[in-house]
Amino acid sequence: MRPHHAHQDLRAADPARDDSVAAIAARWGFAPHGRFSALYRREFGRSPGTTLHS
Repeated sequence: MRPHHAHQDLRAADPARDDSVAAIAARWGFAPHGRFSALYRREFGRSPGTTLHS
């Protein structure tokens, strides 16, 4: 469930407002950031940074 909420937050985020992958990962209880990135890539087929900047 948490990965899907983080995915929604990444899609709605605005990098111009200083939203970051690390902040969103932390908001959903993912630490360390590298583990979140690996899980996210397995689940969604791309990096969280790509989602944030798309």
